[in-house]
Amino acid sequence: MTVSEVIKKMVAYSEGNLHDINHFMKVYAYAKTIAEGENLNPELQKLVEIIAVVHDIACPFCRVKYGNTNGRHQEEESAALLEEFFKDSDLPKEFTDRVSYVVSHHHTIDGIDGIDYQIMIEADYLVNADESNFSGNNVRNMLEKVFKTETGKFLLKSMYQKRLDSVEEK
Repeated sequence: MTVSEVIKKMVAYSEGNLHDINHFMKVYAYAKTIAEGENLNPELQKLVEIIAVVHDIACPFCRVKYGNTNGRHQEEESAALLEEFFKDSDLPKEFTDRVSYVVSHHHTIDGIDGIDYQIMIEADYLVNADESNFSGNNVRNMLEKVFKTETGKFLLKSMYQKRLDSVEEK
């Protein structure tokens, strides 16, 4: 299963919810950019890209079950949905298990245990900071405490410099 095939399947899965589709496509673009900037090998690059595409697979289900897309609920519900999503794919089990692990933790910023997970956190944050209009203090905190990749830090500083300038350095 190629990244393009996963994107098409995820667009269909989203049933026309343009917010969800646009969100995961933006996260995918940033994740792809960060991974390429960090010179990942092709297999890890593919893993990062697929994680980014499916990272919010639980959102539609959570809206129905809980009435919201709270990150904790997304993390709890993702694994079963991903197992079904990938059941007929030709992707190795170890690969889909790692996708499931990262997606099931993508709102948890402590215990990040790999470059794939790190890039997912950074790419999702780059999009969420815009979509949720995060404060300059929030952006500075993420830059200082969470962002680790040079590419991710460059993007964050470049995109949110005005917000960073609006808060005093600690």
